[in-house]
Amino acid sequence: MKKILVAVDYSENAQNALNYAFEIARIAGAELYLIHAFYPIMSPPAAHSAADVTQALEEGKGRSLLEFAEQTRQNLTIESGEAGRFSGVTIKAFAKMGGSYEKILEAIDRYTIDLVVMGMQGGEAVSQALLGSTTISVMQKSRVPVLAVPSGLTFNQFATIVFAINLSKIQARADLRFVSDFVKTFKANLQVLHLYRNETQQQTFDATYPLQLLTEQFKEIPYTFNFDVKENVAQGIQDFIRTEKADLLVLIPQKHTMLERLLDKSVTGRITAHPQVPLLALPPATLHPQVTNPESMVTQGQL
Repeated sequence: MKKILVAVDYSENAQNALNYAFEIARIAGAELYLIHAFYPIMSPPAAHSAADVTQALEEGKGRSLLEFAEQTRQNLTIESGEAGRFSGVTIKAFAKMGGSYEKILEAIDRYTIDLVVMGMQGGEAVSQALLGSTTISVMQKSRVPVLAVPSGLTFNQFATIVFAINLSKIQARADLRFVSDFVKTFKANLQVLHLYRNETQQQTFDATYPLQLLTEQFKEIPYTFNFDVKENVAQGIQDFIRTEKADLLVLIPQKHTMLERLLDKSVTGRITAHPQVPLLALPPATLHPQVTNPESMVTQGQL
């Protein structure tokens, strides 16, 4: 994890996400890439070409974004009381005219980003409205992991990470190196959670093969397998997070349906309650790397 992209719209949520990203970059030794997407307030004067005006706007807003990042670095350093705490974090800032969703995805490819950090609103429940349509869209389409940080949440290390996964969807070519490397970087303990919807699933599903695959991929990190029967998967995840006092929840939202289920109040999608935890969404292709078109993949079972 060498390059972290942070989407900045100058809201309180974005500011908090940037604060969080600074800490992650400091520990991981990663560079910070900041992206600000915007639309011009008015059309360019007739004497100037649209391209020239766009370039001037992007350069000007890019400089402002870099100043914003440097001010954030200074503020965080003062708050920490540790001189030079973030001095090793390299910052690059870019402003692009266009929609946030499109420009974030473009930046991921252009700058070979390893992780995207975005903000989300606070509240007891993480509903779709609270998470934000842009964040959800990026999670569904990004080829790299996306970390959504609840507003007001201060970074406090990742001691315990919960990885909620449907073992029946793991294939031989599944690639979970990001999870393993992330756990090693933060010296965390990984709790792998598989939930059955009913006892029939529990009795008929043979987890031997997927457990062997995970054991091989997680051989360099401390981990524990956890199984339970919960008709309401979202509630089961919430309960487990609370019991384990988790600092991070990792999911693989294979398609739109999964996020809808987990984030919809009608199915008790309160997956991060008191205290809230960040949500790390892995790319859909994590479990199906041989599939090139995520849209053609099936939804991830009970999750």
